[in-house]
Amino acid sequence: MIAGALRKPGFWLLLAAFSCALAAALGLSASEERRLRHLVVVIDLTRSMTARDYGEGADAVSRLDEAKRVVTDLARRLPCGSRLGLGLFTERRSFPLIEPVEICENFSPFAEAVAALDWRMAWEGDSRVVRGLNSAQELVAGLGADLVFITDGHEAPPLPLAGRRRADDPAASAGIVVGAGGAKLVPIPKYDETGRAIGFYSLPDIAAGARVSIVTPGSTSGDYHPRNNPVGNLAATSSEHLTSVREDYLREIAAEAGLGYAPLGDLAAIETALDGHTSADVMPAPRDLSPLFGAAALALLVAAFGAGGRPFRRPAPTGRRPHPSHPRPGGIRR
Repeated sequence: MIAGALRKPGFWLLLAAFSCALAAALGLSASEERRLRHLVVVIDLTRSMTARDYGEGADAVSRLDEAKRVVTDLARRLPCGSRLGLGLFTERRSFPLIEPVEICENFSPFAEAVAALDWRMAWEGDSRVVRGLNSAQELVAGLGADLVFITDGHEAPPLPLAGRRRADDPAASAGIVVGAGGAKLVPIPKYDETGRAIGFYSLPDIAAGARVSIVTPGSTSGDYHPRNNPVGNLAATSSEHLTSVREDYLREIAAEAGLGYAPLGDLAAIETALDGHTSADVMPAPRDLSPLFGAAALALLVAAFGAGGRPFRRPAPTGRRPHPSHPRPGGIRR
């Protein structure tokens, strides 16, 4: 029987399938040269990032949710050996959550941390983007990484009439700014102290939030003051209570800081911007061969059964005479 099995192709196919399955179980790997990156992603958690302008109608998702999806996809596409960290921005400071870790070994906990990001983590409601960007640059410089800074560019309170500070890079870091949001103005959700949605922000809400102190004696509440009311009297036609991606503004401050720019919804554009504005180390990195061996084992197993199935199956007997007690077909047993 064994000699007969050895002459069947199904036996050798099964043997090859077993060998491939064993190799997959052992987790064999090969070394290859890859362009490895060392990045920290900092995500804006300020209130305008809860605006829903990715998708249509009831299916629209917030900028923050879209940012989390894109960051997870980016992490999935980085080659093994690359290191990726995570931080958040609110008010004027960027704060580290995860220092850069090898992404393949730590993908699951990293993705879980990204999925858990929530606007309620913000410790202040203001959004001073330039200061937050500079803070993020100092953060990644201390970690020896490049920066991916995701924001919609919405300043809250609005930029003062006297002008804004420049976004010169204080730490000579490399990286990109990623613009979140659509080009169309949408309302900014408003929440109460328990996190329950209670509508949308209005222009008076924005004007009141921009005044940081009591007005100067003898002036009206809307007069410009460099400290107490730096935005002056917001006109009734102002759209500061609405939000869209401030792409021109983000491109401007990115250029000042020596960074690239890409829109959030285009992962290919983000990867292209990373190629042009971040460094990559060409180093040997392990490549897991288990998926390759597993797929080969499955294909060989299917081929083995297609080529004859069970090589050790006992052949069916031929020429056997029926027992006398067995009736012949069509006969009557007495």
